[in-house]
Amino acid sequence: MNYFKYSVTGLVFAIFIMRTFTIHGILIKKLVAAVMAITGMVICNDCIAATQVVPSGSFIVNMGVTPQTASNGLKPYGLIYDLIVNYQVPVIWSIEPTKAKDGKDFTYNAVDYKGGTFIISSYYINSSVTSRITYWQGQGVQGVYTTTTVTVPVYYTLNAFPKVMIDDLSGNSSIIINYFTNAGIPSSGYFIGTPADLTSCHDVWCNPHADPTWASHSYLYNFVTVSKGWIWGECHAVSVLESVSNPSAPFQQLNFLTTSGMKCYNSGKCGSISETHASAATGPYTYSNSSEPVMQFMSGMDGACNAGSERWYQPLSTGGWNSLTKRGVTSATGTSPNEGALLVYGPAYNNTNNGWVMYEGGHNLVSAGTVPERVSAIRAYFNFVLLAAITRQFQCSSNIPSGMSSGNTYNLSVNITGGAGPFTYQWTSSLGGTFGSSTSSSTTYAPPTVSSDTTNVIKVVVTDACGRASFNYVHVYNNAVSPLPVTLTEFTGRPKENVIELNWVTQSEKENNYFTLERSTNGETFSELKRISGAGNSTVTNNYSFTDEYPVDGISYYRIKGTDLNSTESLLKTISVNYFFSTEESNSLTFYPNPFSNDPVVEFCCQGNESINFEVINTTGKLVQSGSFLTEYGTTQKKLTDFNSLEQGIYHMTFYSDGLPVKKIKIIKKQ
Repeated sequence: MNYFKYSVTGLVFAIFIMRTFTIHGILIKKLVAAVMAITGMVICNDCIAATQVVPSGSFIVNMGVTPQTASNGLKPYGLIYDLIVNYQVPVIWSIEPTKAKDGKDFTYNAVDYKGGTFIISSYYINSSVTSRITYWQGQGVQGVYTTTTVTVPVYYTLNAFPKVMIDDLSGNSSIIINYFTNAGIPSSGYFIGTPADLTSCHDVWCNPHADPTWASHSYLYNFVTVSKGWIWGECHAVSVLESVSNPSAPFQQLNFLTTSGMKCYNSGKCGSISETHASAATGPYTYSNSSEPVMQFMSGMDGACNAGSERWYQPLSTGGWNSLTKRGVTSATGTSPNEGALLVYGPAYNNTNNGWVMYEGGHNLVSAGTVPERVSAIRAYFNFVLLAAITRQFQCSSNIPSGMSSGNTYNLSVNITGGAGPFTYQWTSSLGGTFGSSTSSSTTYAPPTVSSDTTNVIKVVVTDACGRASFNYVHVYNNAVSPLPVTLTEFTGRPKENVIELNWVTQSEKENNYFTLERSTNGETFSELKRISGAGNSTVTNNYSFTDEYPVDGISYYRIKGTDLNSTESLLKTISVNYFFSTEESNSLTFYPNPFSNDPVVEFCCQGNESINFEVINTTGKLVQSGSFLTEYGTTQKKLTDFNSLEQGIYHMTFYSDGLPVKKIKIIKKQ
């Protein structure tokens, strides 16, 4: 991994200015915007975005409708599966990171959206996607199309659905199949098998009911430690599983979430463990970790656990829950780290490098409690499944020009991060045209001849050896052949600091009076930015430039027109430019070394005193480190000795001032 150095100029000064303007009621831009903010494309691929500007025309799925039903609470997961798997449409998962139980994620048009809102960006909505959204609305999905942009917190942009195996060793697979049926997810959304059938290509193994032994379930040990797979279980399979160990090597145990195992659901059912717990849990119930993805459901779910042979779980009195095990719903029995729990989840064996494990009490989540409680319990299950997709999914990024013209040929390529090869590739274009090879990682593309400028959506879908797919879109302006006697050979736009620089080149001009530059945020309605004199008559190369000093966050469309001496106007070319506001002016931030093994250093060069907070989150979204320090005039160095305790891996570090994110970087801990 390369050494990363991040320059943050003007950090403290910008914060000060922001405060001052806010006091005086002046609206200014946010300090941080998500990369590729307005597009809705896969955010950062390897980071968790703070906020994102969602464009007008996007579809917001209301996950906070009450009362919750299978239609409004579960069918949205069917919509997600359908759009991702069948239409390669990513889905934004919006979660407010500081909210309380049932708190809002954001407000749009006077409606508070809650429960981990799903959003489909208008960037990906075409007639086919609109038709599918309409279908799912007919199934009970509640939502609206936006008529303005809206800024939302983003946990992640989902672009994969995991490969789920439902265990049938005990013949109870129908229990979990029913969860998928209620969500409208077809049988293609899961596999049926046993632990012995697990491979590194499976993402989640689900155990509805069983009596595990080392002989039948030992495969789970390597599944979570070697393959990094995820496990979900319910009913008495959980306490039995946590008591299982290898007779030949007792250190190999299946107590994934506890230090030494659980109290058994019944006497004599968990091998050598004799300690048992009562059948029914004791309330009141406490709901914790309300802003974490698993807990994105409305109201309570404890009633759904109140059936079957094991309705709650508790560690042995001589042990406890692992320190990294999240107790999402706890009972009134016991105190930390031995409290009773109806819903728990965390990394297997307390190691963040392993796959995660989650347990929910009850034999069947649709056989007890009220309908809203059942929906909430099943939503927790699907949230866990979606999390597995995030951690196991590889990413792809493409090199595709933002503008093309008929008669030319362009080089296209795609890059892969993660995943298991060999990979297969499939390039497509909404307008047709000719690919040199539509199944190669690098190819050429000749756009079709069009009578007028129009949008061409070029997409590449990459599939790994396990059948997991990732995809990348680019909206390209396909330009018609210009009738103007101006030969335009280049028109480009690129963000630079807090402006956008536009450049164009002509090879020849005939009676060209002036150029008109125009800008649009939707690609349809344009407004004039500037008129720039042309060369009149010229047979030599001419270079032109213009700086848009007040760009708009997200994607903007720029087009250039030419007007001749007879006032005849013709459109030459249109391009799109993606921009997000940053605060890089005069100060800097450096995190080094990166990768690091011991005592990394954060160095600020600042204009004055400022209190800076930071958070470190692992790739599953868990907060693993936080702290603060005070900057001074000049250079401030902070040695982060607490980082020595981090496990080997990739983390995302965010710096805050007054609760606002001011910089986000990726850091890597090595051995």
